[in-house]
Amino acid sequence: MKIGIIGLGSIGQMLVKAFTRSKAAFADSLYVYNRTREKAEAFAKDWPFIVCDSVHECAAKVDMLFLCTKPLDILPVVDEIAKDRTVRAHLVSAAAGVSLDDLASRYAGPVSKLIPTVTSQELHGVSLFCCHRSVSAHDREVLIGLLDHLGKPEEVTESTIETATILTSSAPGLIAGILEQFAQAGTRHTPELSIEQTRRYLVETLLGTAMLLQAENLGFDQLIERVATKGGITQEGLEVLGKFLPAAFDEVFAMTTQKHQLLKEMIARQQKA
Repeated sequence: MKIGIIGLGSIGQMLVKAFTRSKAAFADSLYVYNRTREKAEAFAKDWPFIVCDSVHECAAKVDMLFLCTKPLDILPVVDEIAKDRTVRAHLVSAAAGVSLDDLASRYAGPVSKLIPTVTSQELHGVSLFCCHRSVSAHDREVLIGLLDHLGKPEEVTESTIETATILTSSAPGLIAGILEQFAQAGTRHTPELSIEQTRRYLVETLLGTAMLLQAENLGFDQLIERVATKGGITQEGLEVLGKFLPAAFDEVFAMTTQKHQLLKEMIARQQKA
């Protein structure tokens, strides 16, 4: 199968690395178009692929095309692809705010949405996807098979994808932010511990925690029971966190809903233009 990628921002670069590392695609079957050709050529030196001269060239050569541009650039790119009615590539948009119906209104072929995660570069993490009714059962299975190389594909509805995005795509950054505050607090409390030490301790602990949860199929509550004895330090710490974290996470989800709504309104105005 020939795979195409439009845009070499962080998502596009991650997909190139993940498809290459997992051997889901090879240099002669991976086509990439980037607005700045020099950037694509430089990146291809380390992660080989075929550099295309235009959106149309990339779309015409592939079976599945990942659109990794900014949200407000997605529909103009789709319009350019749709000019050639012989193109029938399965378009997979990685942009927030652009609905399946938005895509299908501009392109006659199959369209899907993908919310990847940066951790897919290491072939772990959740890739959220949803398919338009224009996608056949075969095309859906091909997409799942491809995403399976990157970690765990999870099919969601458009009504749940925004919340799920916070728990998957945004989570690495949010977790890193939480851990950074944890590390800084450790250094403030005990200055003899350097920030490099506290960060290192937390990274290794995070890795081990994830592996334990997965290996023994534990729920978070079950792991807490193992670690937090009644009246112990961990239990007291959890009670402190319980006073602040619920409201903080509720605010994160509320902020996200507002941001998504604003983006949808911008896309809607673009549709009318």
